[in-house]
Amino acid sequence: MLQRTAALIMPLSLLMMAAPADNPPQAPLTDEINKGMPPWLKFSGEERVRYENLDNVGFSAVHDGYLLNRFRFNLDAKPVSWLRFSFQAQDSRVYGQNTLPAPATQKDAIDLRIGYVEFGTETSRAALRVGRQSLMLGEQRLIGDPDWSNVGRSFDAARLTLRSSWGKADLFMGAYVKIDPVSFSEPVPSQHLDGIYGTLTKIIPRGTVEPYLFWRLEHSFKNELGGLGNLDEKTVGLRVAGKLAHALDYSTDLVSQRGSYAGDPIAAWGLHGLLGWTSARLRAYGEWNQASGDSDLKDGRHQTFDQLYPAGHDKLGFDDLFSWSNIRHVRTGVEYKVHPRFTLIGAVNGYWLGSAKDALYNSSGKVIARSLTGTAGREVGAEFDVQGRWTVRPGTVAHVGVGRLVPGEFLQRTTPGLTYNLFSLSLSHKF
Repeated sequence: MLQRTAALIMPLSLLMMAAPADNPPQAPLTDEINKGMPPWLKFSGEERVRYENLDNVGFSAVHDGYLLNRFRFNLDAKPVSWLRFSFQAQDSRVYGQNTLPAPATQKDAIDLRIGYVEFGTETSRAALRVGRQSLMLGEQRLIGDPDWSNVGRSFDAARLTLRSSWGKADLFMGAYVKIDPVSFSEPVPSQHLDGIYGTLTKIIPRGTVEPYLFWRLEHSFKNELGGLGNLDEKTVGLRVAGKLAHALDYSTDLVSQRGSYAGDPIAAWGLHGLLGWTSARLRAYGEWNQASGDSDLKDGRHQTFDQLYPAGHDKLGFDDLFSWSNIRHVRTGVEYKVHPRFTLIGAVNGYWLGSAKDALYNSSGKVIARSLTGTAGREVGAEFDVQGRWTVRPGTVAHVGVGRLVPGEFLQRTTPGLTYNLFSLSLSHKF
């Protein structure tokens, strides 16, 4: 109890310390350091503190409350216009949580998160980036670097960007870097991810067309009948996003997956669609997300959609309980700018299973619950979210969020069925 109380007081104290005083804020320390450095060398950083309080974890009578702290320090060197070296050291800690040892999603003691060399510039016809890097493509629904995470995600990869008057294409090949909470994180040799992502800006007015192809190759997977083999999965998709008349905007994502899952043929798909309206102070939107599930777990065909490596925070609700696999998700929400520096956000979410015989998966792709007979129903539940975001001063942002998931028929029949609650309070500062 004492640890949880201290964990709550600490971000509140930092928030009060960060509040603007009568005098204008001083320049960040790194600005002073950079003044004494060569113009081609630049330091920067960020620190974030977030308190999370969780009730009824796993929809059972389990409580947890902890403090997350993430510190990042950046070094960028650009000795000539076409050559850049970029490094990011990261130290991520968690205090007071019930899970011991701390999971790799919460803790990564001092480590090299980013370290690459780049040939070319952001406007050159071609640019090559080689080394440890983050991959952020499209809306990051399939491949991204989750900033909400206390550790993030990176790949040891080579990425070639080609640009023309029509847009650009990103070609990459790499391996996922597995977080080691107490030692240097290394890539997983058996987890390969290659692909190409295009961004075309002149096909439709006021919008972009983004075709893509990802190839995931991994070892030691088990098919529906228990046989071991490789995962050889191709993900083909098309994202279209843009603006319409009358302050409307839209985005769609159509995804198909084919290949082999330890010998079983893959036949999976995903769908995303959003329509929004934005004025000077108000934004309202409606959203639909759906992904296939397996209708028969013994037919030798893999139909569960693979969400790959997304930056999934608040893509399917603020609580981040579920993944984009075997799910039907509808959301409506509003964002209201109460003040130029303060935005209030509210959303209502509904969830159903795609296939009643397949599982409900968490945000990491692991099974939450399953009804093999398909008799537990499809209704997962409803979630209600409220968030507030306040720019305390340039570079300093405070955030508070509350999410409440009320279980539906499926969760009530396959779990204890208690209502899940999440409270989050964070403060981040860039320097």
